[in-house]
This record gives sequence, structure tokens and C-alpha cells, in this order.
Amino acid sequence: MKKYYKPLLTFALLLCVIGAASFFFWKQGTPYQQPYWSPNGQYYVQKYSNVMLSRFASTMPGQGSDAIDGYIRLYDKNGKLIHERFEAFIRDVKPTWAGSKVYLMGVKEMDDDPWILPNTSEEEVR
Repeated sequence: MKKYYKPLLTFALLLCVIGAASFFFWKQGTPYQQPYWSPNGQYYVQKYSNVMLSRFASTMPGQGSDAIDGYIRLYDKNGKLIHERFEAFIRDVKPTWAGSKVYLMGVKEMDDDPWILPNTSEEEVR
């Protein structure tokens, strides 16, 4: 058993490194649809499609595009991440800008728990 200890430990460590790298590559996702900009152009919401096992499940004809799961991320205009959340079925999710809050229509949990912005998203009145 002692002669297998070092190769097994090396193999386990290699699996951990590959698993962590794969997770961060997967979490990055692929941009899905166009970004949704706030009225004042200071913030935007971008949806990202992530590959899930459910994407490979058989579906009824016409339902293949329904299975889009992924991250929804809120950024400032400089690309700094402010908030993110993972959701199943992100195809029809749209942000609603309300002053210093962002509601994601289509995400039930966001009805009472919106994302809070550092500043207002409304246009300045001059």
C-alpha cells in the first residue's frame, strides 16, 4: 500500500485541480441575449447560459430552447460585478429598474428581495 500512496495522492490532487478549473470555466458561462441597460446607462444586467445536464435530456418538439439555465449578473457601466444569482429557465427573465433597486421579473424570490444598487438607476432630470 505504501508504494501506491504517492501516486494516489498525486492523482487525487490532480483531480481536485481539474475539478476547480472546470467549475470556474463552467461558471463563466456564455453571454445569452443582449444586456439590459438601466435608464441612466450606469448599470446593466447580462444573462449567461451555462451547460447543464438537463440540456441533454429529451424534450418535446419546440421545447429545446426552453432549457436555458445560467447566471444572471448585474454590472456597473465599467464591467464591475455587483450581484449575481443562478436561475433555471432564464430565457424570459427581464430586469425592472426601480430607483436604487433591480427586480428580476420571472424570478419569484426577487419579488421581496431585489438587488440594491449603489446609486439610483433613474435618469437625471435637467
